[in-house]
Amino acid sequence: MPEADARAVAIVDDDGLSAAGKLAAALDRAGLWTLLRRKRSLHGRRELDIVIRPELSAFSAGSPTATDPALVEALIDALHDAGYANVAVVGAADSSALWADNRELYALTDLLGYRYVTPKQRPYDIVDLADEQVEAAFGVAGALHGCTISRRWLQADLRIVFSKSRTDEAAGYALCLDTLIGVLPLIDQDLHYRRRRRPGDVVAALLDAAPVEFCLIDAIVAAHGPSGRRAPLAIQTGTIIAATDIVLADDIGARKMGLDPKVSQTFARAARTHPLPQRYIVAGSLDPYVGWDNVPPVSLQAARACAQAETFGRLIEPWLQRVDPALFPLKNPVDARLNGALAEYFAAPSNRWLLTLVNCLLAWIDTTIGSYRVLFDKDALRRQAVPLGLDLACATDDAFGALVDELHRLEPLAEAATSVSQELAWRYVGDAVVFRYARLLPIGFDRFVQRIDIARTIQFMNDYLGGVLVPLAHDASGRPVRQAERNIYLPQPNYLVLFEGKPIDVSKLEVVEYGNGRHRLYWKTLLSENASAVHDDGIATFERRDRGTEVTITGRQQFALPLFFQVFDPDVVPGLKPRLVTHAYQTFFDRTMANFEALVEGRDISIGRPVDEPAPPPMERLMPTLQRLAEAATPLLRRFTNVGEPMQQSAPQADADGFVHVVPEPLVSSDADRLSAEITRFVTEFGQAIARDMTLTGRAA
Repeated sequence: MPEADARAVAIVDDDGLSAAGKLAAALDRAGLWTLLRRKRSLHGRRELDIVIRPELSAFSAGSPTATDPALVEALIDALHDAGYANVAVVGAADSSALWADNRELYALTDLLGYRYVTPKQRPYDIVDLADEQVEAAFGVAGALHGCTISRRWLQADLRIVFSKSRTDEAAGYALCLDTLIGVLPLIDQDLHYRRRRRPGDVVAALLDAAPVEFCLIDAIVAAHGPSGRRAPLAIQTGTIIAATDIVLADDIGARKMGLDPKVSQTFARAARTHPLPQRYIVAGSLDPYVGWDNVPPVSLQAARACAQAETFGRLIEPWLQRVDPALFPLKNPVDARLNGALAEYFAAPSNRWLLTLVNCLLAWIDTTIGSYRVLFDKDALRRQAVPLGLDLACATDDAFGALVDELHRLEPLAEAATSVSQELAWRYVGDAVVFRYARLLPIGFDRFVQRIDIARTIQFMNDYLGGVLVPLAHDASGRPVRQAERNIYLPQPNYLVLFEGKPIDVSKLEVVEYGNGRHRLYWKTLLSENASAVHDDGIATFERRDRGTEVTITGRQQFALPLFFQVFDPDVVPGLKPRLVTHAYQTFFDRTMANFEALVEGRDISIGRPVDEPAPPPMERLMPTLQRLAEAATPLLRRFTNVGEPMQQSAPQADADGFVHVVPEPLVSSDADRLSAEITRFVTEFGQAIARDMTLTGRAA
């Protein structure tokens, strides 16, 4: 048994034990019963509410990518035997429900083998976590702020995640942390919780709101191989892993695969805020599984890059997923045809290299589109939902006082800088740019501070794409005076995106001062999540003047340059670098002033589209275009492939010189006839299928 103050993990692969026997041993060795007794003592006589979230991502019965229903029911029986009868299996439909039938929770669990009653005749419920949502469950500092979660999951006394041991093409592996994402309610889980947010940030927010206290990994028959969940290969590993910490469970599960756990970005990010326990006990062997095959690094990187391409990644997923069409027929006939042609082809090991190239190409196209949007169509970008990123233990009284003192010392340096325009002066201090920008806006001070929240000044600056603001202290009027903030901006200047310039991602501590006729915001950068900035510190001052409000921004900035500008230094061209710096700062703050004026006038200054804006499946958006193409092409192909009608030939004619011109008979080939007829049939049926699909889609809407 584990020590009282230590976490425990059990790895059970004992020869001679059945799968159910290994499960029972894992529950005992990892300390589930001790945990439940402690829970029961805390809750008095009330019956504990226990929920089990199994992995359900299978596309055929008996697939090695989903938790074995027999093991889940064996767990329910074990809980009943120990006196815990209030047990439910929980889950929610995922993104595959948008493009395949029978993927809703109740149909899916039925087809995978859940029977609502255990072998010992204990009934259990299956609960859809998309029902009965709770709002405001997630803190403002997390990536899920503003999202909802199921009341049943949130209020359960014990939450158990029962995952599956499996490789993943884009993550390296997928275990308990990945399965946990499936408790969230939005049906397009991949879009909202894996693409528009970082899944590690999502998991961290879930664990903050509703901790998982017991985890299991079904590795009796696991899914390995380079194709991950798309085309899994079954392998007998005969192992059950149990742990009282979800991050610990994934750590051990990955090591059994022979992997560094941090190969998964989900694990790496979640472990920063929910690190491995300092003390834990491992019962069992940590030797890697024999014969296990992981995703090759090149394939992993290519698949990861393509997965981040929102449109392309979602478009090709139903084409490449190996499915049992009898159980999970694809909804769209075009998807079904392409799946039939491509899924098995790309499942073959010999074609892995081609899929890697396709993934790289699609990722490059998506990057190119993103660069175009940064430069010319910012409203088409997606806003960012991110956690704070700072440990608020650093937000001490001394830290706030020190940042104000440091920034006060910066002001004389900025005032002594060389003026390059009426508003802007700047200079180098080390490798950082120290600057001062001042401009008088013809807006009365009282009206200005009434319409603009000074504490949110940074969010109103040019090219702000998202972030989070956490007030930490307020004055007597309820106004924030100390706060922490994370900001994400487009690369500055924007053209750096052409050279793989990073978005500016910085987390700061801030102090706000409210005076009679003068308000100030101080900010000091403590962390850059993507290493895009060394310094991004400053003071924004708003002062009353006879003719309006004077805005002065003093700062120190040092941003990481793209590799291109590290190799080809602009200093080699005399005068080029100062001109680039002047243009960048002048443009940025001129546009920021325009934002202030727009806010006073009540106009929206935000760029990008909302994070949780719904998006239909890409094929659904393509259907009208494909329908028009099919309608236009069908008559044309019929005309050129209609070999059933004889061609009319004119009689031989003699020209002026007496030569007779004969029109030859058309060349008829049985192979050509068959090919033409097949093309005509395909295009005709394709057009009919599209029209039928559109009609059904319209009725459903």
